[in-house]
Amino acid sequence: MKKLLSLLLALSLLSCNQQQSQELPDSPTVAMVGDGKVSKDLLNAYLQANGISNKDDAVIKQALESLSLEVALANIATKNELPLNTEQLNTLEYLKIKTLANNAKSDYLSNQKITEKEIQEEYQKAQKQVGNVQYHIHHLLYQDEVQAIKHLDEIKSVEDYKMLELLYSQQYPNVKNVGDIGWVALGELPEGFREPLSKAKAGSVLKQIVNTQFGAHIVYLEELRELKPPPIEQVKAGIIQSIKAKKLSKFIQLTKAKARIKIKE
Repeated sequence: MKKLLSLLLALSLLSCNQQQSQELPDSPTVAMVGDGKVSKDLLNAYLQANGISNKDDAVIKQALESLSLEVALANIATKNELPLNTEQLNTLEYLKIKTLANNAKSDYLSNQKITEKEIQEEYQKAQKQVGNVQYHIHHLLYQDEVQAIKHLDEIKSVEDYKMLELLYSQQYPNVKNVGDIGWVALGELPEGFREPLSKAKAGSVLKQIVNTQFGAHIVYLEELRELKPPPIEQVKAGIIQSIKAKKLSKFIQLTKAKARIKIKE
């Protein structure tokens, strides 16, 4: 980030005669470097670029000293007519492109009016995906489906499953997200779990292996309980963000289609 900020300072000093650019708005002067001014806005840009969120007096003073020194060094580079190399120029060009791209996305979202109807529809869709039941499940994961089937055939009761789960945890102590994974809704599980679980009874081991992209699972459904959705007002902010993300994704896909991008082999 410091290298990038130095490039930005150098560019601002070197490029003023090369092209017309937007004029920066007036901002209070917080330091002088020779006859040049260091503005409060530039200091804020420095803080942001360097990830400085602590803005007490001592930190601000140190940041201002560092920024002023960089400006002084950039002035020397300008005086000595030191050019930016190709890599630096391309880094700055990419930064400009990235910033403009973010501006385009922000501008698009700012012009999107999200209606109460859209919020309600998204809320209902989320409810449908999650369902109205939670499942307290255990599962054991195998990469070899034949091995999973063999172990499932040996399970004649819930107690047999619990013993197998204990042995599994001792044999594979580093395997994550197996055994008792607590309460989950169907929408939170891989798709392979959903149909067999929706038909299973509490306190039973599923009679079939569940296959997912992760492997073959032996599943024990311990309990069921009703899942009450949170009030819409409680999750409204998250719903709005979800709608915005979907709108932005469509905007990006449309932009990509219109741009007629061709990647050379």
